[in-house]
Amino acid sequence: VGNFFIVGFEGTTVTKEISILISKYHVSSIILSGKNFINASQAKSLIQDLQTIAKKSGYKYPLIFVIDEEGGMLNSLFDGDYVTQFPGAMSMGAAGITDLAYKVYRAMAKELKSIGFSMYLGPVLDILKNTSNTFIQQMIGVRAYGYDLKSTLKLGEVAAKAFKDEGVLNCGKHFPGYGSATINSNFELPMIFESADQLFEFNLVPYIELIKENLLDSVLVGGCAVPGVNNNDLHACLSPTIVTNILREKLQFNGVVISECLLLEALDRNFGVVQGCISAFSVGCDLIMLCSNFDIQKQAIMALKSVIEDQLISPTIVNKSLERIQNLQQKLPSWEEVLTTQFLTPDILAYHKLLSKKAYEKSITLIRDAGMPISKYLRAGVENENTVLMLTPLISPLYETVDSNGVKTHINSIVSHDYGNLNLNYGEDVFIKLGELLSSYKPGYKVLHTSYNSNGLTSFHEELILRSKVILFFCAETTNNLYQVGVSKHVSMLCNSMANKKNSLGRSLGGKKMIIISVASPTDFLYDINLGGSPTGYICTYDYTINALCNLPKILFGDFKATGKIPGLSTHVLQNGIVQNSDNKHRKHSWLVETFSYKRDWENLINLLKNNNYLDYSVKDTSLTSLKRLLFDTENHRSFVVRNTSSNTILGISSAWVYSSSDLQVDGKKLNVANLMFLLVDKNKRNISIGNHLYSKTIKYLFEERACGKIYLGRNFPKFTIVNDLLLNFTEENNNALNFFKSLGCDFSGETVIPEVKGHDISSWQVAENLVRQLQVVGIMFDICKNPGDILSSQKGKHSSSNFYSSESDLYEVYLELYKDFCSQNDDTQYFDGSGNLDIIVALEPTKRYVVGSLVVFNGKSKFSKFYPCLESLGSEKLTNQNEYACITGHFIDPLYTTLSEVFKLGLICTALMYVK
Repeated sequence: VGNFFIVGFEGTTVTKEISILISKYHVSSIILSGKNFINASQAKSLIQDLQTIAKKSGYKYPLIFVIDEEGGMLNSLFDGDYVTQFPGAMSMGAAGITDLAYKVYRAMAKELKSIGFSMYLGPVLDILKNTSNTFIQQMIGVRAYGYDLKSTLKLGEVAAKAFKDEGVLNCGKHFPGYGSATINSNFELPMIFESADQLFEFNLVPYIELIKENLLDSVLVGGCAVPGVNNNDLHACLSPTIVTNILREKLQFNGVVISECLLLEALDRNFGVVQGCISAFSVGCDLIMLCSNFDIQKQAIMALKSVIEDQLISPTIVNKSLERIQNLQQKLPSWEEVLTTQFLTPDILAYHKLLSKKAYEKSITLIRDAGMPISKYLRAGVENENTVLMLTPLISPLYETVDSNGVKTHINSIVSHDYGNLNLNYGEDVFIKLGELLSSYKPGYKVLHTSYNSNGLTSFHEELILRSKVILFFCAETTNNLYQVGVSKHVSMLCNSMANKKNSLGRSLGGKKMIIISVASPTDFLYDINLGGSPTGYICTYDYTINALCNLPKILFGDFKATGKIPGLSTHVLQNGIVQNSDNKHRKHSWLVETFSYKRDWENLINLLKNNNYLDYSVKDTSLTSLKRLLFDTENHRSFVVRNTSSNTILGISSAWVYSSSDLQVDGKKLNVANLMFLLVDKNKRNISIGNHLYSKTIKYLFEERACGKIYLGRNFPKFTIVNDLLLNFTEENNNALNFFKSLGCDFSGETVIPEVKGHDISSWQVAENLVRQLQVVGIMFDICKNPGDILSSQKGKHSSSNFYSSESDLYEVYLELYKDFCSQNDDTQYFDGSGNLDIIVALEPTKRYVVGSLVVFNGKSKFSKFYPCLESLGSEKLTNQNEYACITGHFIDPLYTTLSEVFKLGLICTALMYVK
C-alpha cells in the first residue's frame, strides 16, 4: 500500500519517521522541499542515505524523489555552486524563444538528476484568464506561462519534452486548470467556476495536446473545487468526475495521477485527511501526496490497506494503479546509478549559468518607457542633487532554508558580516544587492534605499522623496498586498505636487519621476498609465531574484533594450470535446468504514442524530438509556461508522441486528437472519458514496462473519427509530432513499408491514363501557403470563396460518428473546428481574384457558427497552426520564379467533393500559 503514497518530512538528515515510512511502510515516493535543504551537497547526501535504506529494505526499484522546482521565486533548492537559478514560467513565456526554453529546462533536469531527484512537479499548464479578476494573480500569477493558450501549450510541450529527454519524470499541473481560480473566503480554498464545456474549450487544452503527444509521465490534480462540474465534491482530486470521467476517460490519460498534498484545512474540517486519502485513491489518484505529519501518514496508509483488504475498492482498480506506478518506476535509473550519482562538471555548470543569464535578459519586459532613461533627470557634476530612491516592499521570500543553527537564508540573502551596521528585518535584504549594483553602475549619482509596509509612508519617507530625482517604486503581487496600491498613489501624489515648489534657496524642486517596477505579475499596474496625474514608467522582472534584478540598471539608464513581452493577454479558445454530466461513468468514492466505538463515537453519534432531526436538540444523552443499551449489546448488534478521522465527527452510521434463532436452512446448514435497522448519512455529506460503503460493509459483515442467509430492511424488532420512516413518509427525499436501496438489490415487491408508532397521554383515559360489555358477553379472560414459553408453545404447529411466524412480523423474535431471558439463571436475568418493569398480558379462552392472544408491556426502566430506542425520540418535553412512558408491543391474536380478533385486540390493549395506570 505504501506504493500509493508520496510523503514528506521535516529535517535535513534522515529522521526516525522517514526511515520507518521507508523500511516498514514501503512508500514509493518522497517529496523534498526547503525544510529538507541546506545546500546541494547536503541534499544529495540525504537522498543517497534514504535510497540506501530503501535498498536494504528490499525495494525492487529506487525511491522516486520529487521536487517542486519551477524556477524564478519558486525554487525550493538553491545553491551557488551546483544549482543554477533559472527563470520561472512567465519569464520564459515573456522571452518567447522555444529553443532557449528547451535548453533551460534540459539544463534544469540535468542538475536535479545529478543531485538525485527523479521527478519534477511541472510543467505548470494553467492558463491565466480574465485579467480583470484580481484573484487570478493571487492563485497562480507568474507560475503560469502566460495569458493565452498558445504560450502555455508551446512552453508546456517544450518543458515536458526536455525533462523526458533527460530521463527525469515530469508532472503536468494543476489539473483541471487553475488559471481562472478564485479564493472562496468561506471555505478558504480555490474554486474554478467553469462548466465542463468551458473546461474543454480552454483550461484542458494543454493537457489534451500533451497527452496526445505522450509527453506527460504524470498529472497532478489540484485541491480546488469545481462546482460547475461536480457540485458534491469539495476538492478536484477527490472527484470521480474530474479524475475518472474527464482525465482518464475523456482525455484517455494512462499515466500516473497524483493528488494535491491532502493536508488541506478544508478537507480536514469536512471529512478528515485520512478519509480524503481513501477517496482520492478510489476515484483514480495513483499517488496520494502527504507532505508532512508522520501520524497522519501512518494512519492513511493503514486505512487504505484496510479498505483494500475489505474490497471496498475493486482489486482491478488497485492492480491498475500498481501497474501504472511500476511503469513509472521502470523509467528510473538503476540502483547502481542512483547510489553513485555525481555532480555535473564545472564546465557544464558554467554553461548553465550563461543560459540563465541569457534567459533572464530576454525575459525582462519594459511595459511603459515613461521616465527612461533616468539619466535625463540627473544633472552632470551635481552628485549631491542626483539622488535615486529605491522604495521596496517588505517581502517574505517564498522559499527559504534553515541550517542546523536555525539561521534562515533565501536566494537573495546577504552575508551578515558585510552589513553588520544594518538593523534589518527578515526579508528586507531582498533588494540590498540590487541597491549596490545600481549605485555602482555609473558615477555621478547616489542611491537611497528604504522599505515600506502596510503602515504606509512616514515623514521619513516623504523627506527621502523630497531629496530624490527618481523614485523607483517596487511592488510585488498587489492583489495579495493591496496596501502597495495605496502607497503608490501617495508617492505619485508627492512627486507631482513638488513640480511647482521651491527650496529654501528659491530654486525649483522640479518634478520627481516615478518608475514602477513589478517583481512579480506584469498586470499589477498594467492599466495605471497616469498614476497620480502623470505618466509612469513600468517594468516587469517577473521575479525578485538577483538574477532578474541585476538587469534593471542597464535598462533604467537606456544601455539595454528590453525585448520581453507579456505572454499573450488575448486568449485563444479551441473546441476539443464536451462532457455531459448525465453521461458520466463515475467511479465511486471509497471510505474507511469502522466499527462503532462507544468511547470514541457516542457523543458524535448524538450530534449526528440531532443535526439530522432524529433527536431533539434539547435531549440530554443521559436520557438515552435505551440507545446506550442497544449499542452495548455486541453479541447480536453491530454498528459501523464513517467518520472524519481528524475530528471524529460521524459522517454516517449503519446498525444491524442478528437473530440467532432463525429456522432458515440452506443445504442443511442453519443460517441466521438479520435486520438492517438504521442507515443515516449526514445531510451535508450525501451523494458521495458514504451510504453505499456503509451498506456494503454491513452486508459483508452479516453474510461473511455472522452467516446470515436473509437480511431484512428496517424490521420492527429492534426498532432503531420512527422518525421519517421511508415507507410512511412519502417525500421526494425518501423516494430517492428507497431507490438507493433498490439499486443495491433490496426487494420491496412483497407486502410490508410498518406500524406507525405514536405516543399518547393516558392520564385521563378510561376504558369504554361498551367494550367491557362485549368482553363480558364473550367471556374472555386476561391475566399476567409468567412464562413466555406458553405463548411460543400455543403457536407451535400453526406456521401456515399464524402471523406469529410470518416474515413480515417480528413476533417470534420478540417472544423468543423473552423466553431465553426467562430460562436463564436468576443472576443473568435482564427482563424478568422482579422489578415489575416488564410483563406479558395474555387473553385466555374461558373454558380451557388456552392462550388466544398476548402483548408485552414495559417501561423505560426495563432493559428490554434497548430494542426500542425509537421511543426516546417521541418528544423530549414528555420523556424526561424512564418512568414517564410505557410501551405496548408484541401484539398478536390466534388466527383461529379471527371473528373476534378486534374485540380481543381492544381487550388486551385496554387491560394493558389499565395495568400501566
